Amino acid sequence: MAADSTNLLPLLESQWEAARLDHLRQIGRIAQQLGTPAYLVGGAVRDLFLKRFAPDLDVAVEGDTRALAEACKAQIRGAHYQFHAQFGTAILEDSQGFALDIAQCRLEHYPAPAALPEVRPGNIHADLARRDFTVNAMAIRLDPQQFGILLDPYDGKADLQAGLLRTLHPRSFLDDPTRILRGLRFATRFRMDLAPESHQQLKQALQADIFTQLSGARLWRELRYLLELEALPVALPLLTAWKLWFLLRPTAPASNTMPTLLQRGQEQIQWLRTLFPDEPPAIFIPMLILIWQDVPLADIQHYLDRWPVPDRSRLLADLQVLPGLPDTLLKAKRPSQKANIWQGVSVAGILAAMAVYADNTTLVDSARLYLQVQRRLPSLFNGQELQTLGLKAGPSLGNTLKLLREAQLDGEISNKENAQQWLIKQGILPPKPL
Repeated sequence: MAADSTNLLPLLESQWEAARLDHLRQIGRIAQQLGTPAYLVGGAVRDLFLKRFAPDLDVAVEGDTRALAEACKAQIRGAHYQFHAQFGTAILEDSQGFALDIAQCRLEHYPAPAALPEVRPGNIHADLARRDFTVNAMAIRLDPQQFGILLDPYDGKADLQAGLLRTLHPRSFLDDPTRILRGLRFATRFRMDLAPESHQQLKQALQADIFTQLSGARLWRELRYLLELEALPVALPLLTAWKLWFLLRPTAPASNTMPTLLQRGQEQIQWLRTLFPDEPPAIFIPMLILIWQDVPLADIQHYLDRWPVPDRSRLLADLQVLPGLPDTLLKAKRPSQKANIWQGVSVAGILAAMAVYADNTTLVDSARLYLQVQRRLPSLFNGQELQTLGLKAGPSLGNTLKLLREAQLDGEISNKENAQQWLIKQGILPPKPL
């Protein structure tokens, strides 16, 4: 495992600001003082070659991470850190907002297929050897004498240039099947192909039914990352080529409209985000609804029984309502009736409906009116105010609040005065004394 002699300092200087490099130099210098060599590892090295900005920096050290973090705190002005004893990692940050993760180099051993690895301290070569793909198994030295020197023991740079995703050893997917889904995301984001021998390893892992040995929680975590991928529509042909649709639904979609459907879903999510930045929707829920909108509920329940998906009952209810929404809304004549229909659907379900029925202008306009205006319409009275007017606490009070909201939605009332008059007219409040 010889080090590549390539010096990446010119590349680093051309792509990264000087302050970022100075921070890394400081950490490399402090690590050398402690006798714990430090290396920049992971996605930041890969993204350097791809000319993509790497927001997250990961540093691996051959030694005590807490000691390094403590020394950085002492020697770098404004620096502080959070130490996670369970994982032996630290998040180092300074007063300017520069942050990075520090982890100890480690060696991993998998006691059984799909099991969590047994971990113990190791050197940088052992740390790179445990990585998922060659393009993620590169490092850059941070010690002052060799700052910027590339370590590339598995020819990740060459694979990156060739657009190939290659595993580091034949049992990679059997040891950790989540690497398959990470590979799918990498192949999608970076427009890469699985190397031929790695594709054969994928077939062997699927023949061994390896995903049944993976916990539902670990599988769901990777699937959620996939569903949140901006390039998800582009990933669908890979799901077919890699024969992975079974992870999301019993069979592949019958038509080729799914990419368009998911693209529409992402557009609706972005529309909501733009309007209400403080209300970010859970992206994976609308995507799941769209992927499952033609799947029998019994099959969907099978997936939900295994995955720790939040709000499962709500998701199933949305799927049940979705097919009949156009007809149900068509029968609703008053604004309040339409708003009540939308109120029975989650925000994620509404976004999915807007994607499924994108050509139904009436439905989409109604959904947007509800999301933008109707659901946020301030109540003219609260329960306490109604009691002050003479109504008694109890179920009838809640029903009166509902009637008031509907009258407000239908434009029959617009302020407290005409709302009170409306309540008198309805016989809910006694007439005002003369």
